Amino acid sequence: MKYDVVINGYVSLDRIIKTTTPLRYGYTSLVENSDNARIQYGGCSTNIAYLMAKLNMKSLPVIRVGEEDYRETGFYDYLQNAGVCMDAVEIVPNETTSNCYLIADSENNHVTIFYPGAMDKKYAKGMNPEFFRQSQIGVMTVGSYEDNLEFYKQCMAEKVSLVFGMKCDFDAFPEKFFKEVLSSSSIIFCNEGEQGEIQRVFGLNDIRELFDKTAAQIIVTTLGKKGSVYYQKTENGILSHRITAAEFGRVVDTTGSGDAFMAGFLYGYLKGRNIKDCCSLGSVLSSFIIEKVGCTTNAPSEQEFLERFEKFIKEEV
Repeated sequence: MKYDVVINGYVSLDRIIKTTTPLRYGYTSLVENSDNARIQYGGCSTNIAYLMAKLNMKSLPVIRVGEEDYRETGFYDYLQNAGVCMDAVEIVPNETTSNCYLIADSENNHVTIFYPGAMDKKYAKGMNPEFFRQSQIGVMTVGSYEDNLEFYKQCMAEKVSLVFGMKCDFDAFPEKFFKEVLSSSSIIFCNEGEQGEIQRVFGLNDIRELFDKTAAQIIVTTLGKKGSVYYQKTENGILSHRITAAEFGRVVDTTGSGDAFMAGFLYGYLKGRNIKDCCSLGSVLSSFIIEKVGCTTNAPSEQEFLERFEKFIKEEV
């Protein structure tokens, strides 16, 4: 295969703004962080593709960027220097790359302002089947409904194993489509709240009942600082195991930790590791990301990643 993984989802050039006072309508709030104009590269598809590329995996994000700022913001160099496969990056003329302002006040209230830019649904169109034909797995994160639907159709047409990074965005995933994606996914990632939504939509009392209704082989629920739990369908029934969170450094910023977990897990999965190890690899990669501000700022090399993983599993024993 030419690619290990093909990925869809929004791109986001993030600017983080922290204010010294609570956000109030009609009042001016002072910004306290001097790096408020600094761009942090993000978006689920970008985060996963970047992290997997840093681990020497061939990751192919199917994304659109704006002609006006793709290079001047450093986004092109950011992807290229990590070794991300750029074959499916489309440049939209006279448009900017999707961007986001993340505002947090002194009371930890958050406001997110997002401009879809080149990733707007009006630019959505057919995707090249060859990208899917040449990929081992397809990872669906959150994008516009139109992009999500096209990605899903291509995965199904080319019989690419679908991995779903669950998001409770019912504009991007209307309920009927949401159920269709879940029913067709071989691996599903969710957090506790998202697991509850899956159970609500399918009318389940227990998430393990999903195996009887869908093509799912593996379900992973992340539990924040409590770690993660996986469920795996086998010939001998459903296996389940809880993995502790990898704790190494000080927690600075948890943004992007879920994407990092997926990237670490899929690294292990594509290397043929057992599912327990895959979850541990996901936890270890997340532990790097939360040590610095930004979704990929502290992305490790493959060697650094595996060294910490070995230390983690020794401490678990």
